Amino acid sequence: MYHRVADEPVDPWGLAVSSAHFEEQLHVLRRVRHPFPLTDFVRNLIAGTLPPNAVALTFDDGYVDNLHVAKPRLTAADIPATVFLATGYLNGSRKFWWDKLERLILFGTAPKEFEFAVRSRALRCDIGTEPPVHGRVIGPLPTSNKRHSALIKIWLILRRLNDTEREPILDTLASFLTVPDLPTSPARIMSADEVATIAADGLVTVGAHTVTHPVLPTLETAACRREIVESKATCEALTGKPVSTFAYPFGEFDPKSREEVQNAGFAIACSTSDRPVQAASDVLALPRVYVPSVDGNAFEKTLRMISAAT
Repeated sequence: MYHRVADEPVDPWGLAVSSAHFEEQLHVLRRVRHPFPLTDFVRNLIAGTLPPNAVALTFDDGYVDNLHVAKPRLTAADIPATVFLATGYLNGSRKFWWDKLERLILFGTAPKEFEFAVRSRALRCDIGTEPPVHGRVIGPLPTSNKRHSALIKIWLILRRLNDTEREPILDTLASFLTVPDLPTSPARIMSADEVATIAADGLVTVGAHTVTHPVLPTLETAACRREIVESKATCEALTGKPVSTFAYPFGEFDPKSREEVQNAGFAIACSTSDRPVQAASDVLALPRVYVPSVDGNAFEKTLRMISAAT
């Protein structure tokens, strides 16, 4: 499971694998594994014909670097992949809320304490005397860092809100958190034209990842269904092909959301359970192994450890 391939100076969530490390990881996969398109992987899994060294690559969210950085390297290695799209961000300019939040909290100049309202309830955050972050941030800050603690606290609150509720809160935070110029701006998702480009030769296929990337178990049934069905329809309109694969936002699902995914016509759905697929795995809740930005040697060791444990 990947999200981004980027030499990103700011990556507290650990979503980005550097371009150099990604190339090394692909070389390892080509040498010691048998890469399959996700649909072929599952077809062979169901039939009992999946080789023990099989692997399928997936990318969540649809960041634009999937096209400009990951796709050329996938092509050079001849390794297929599936990109799951949060279709409500496909206008080419919207940024994911968690990317905006991390820059506000980690890099913003702010008062020691500040308040904001969530559903008419005032919440107070304390970033202490921690200065804004400078330089590279790869992975989480120390747990003792108050900015990091504030980031996690606010993230946990915002992830369970809808877009209409969340955006005014981000605007409020931006009104008193001044962020300086950074080496990069928050990454955007692909535009509709870029999705068509990445899927044009068939090596990369498109899957659905809802419209607004909500936590599906928190939604009423009708809203959950709408997120799933509309995302599927948009992906099919963009590619001109049936879309049978889905990924649960944040990896979270419950019996209701799993049923809605099945009713929408998806044959495959992916979770974020960090373990390899086995013969008895639920094809509508497939586990996936998270890939950090590590070199080829470390990546190969991880693959072998996982294989030894299954």
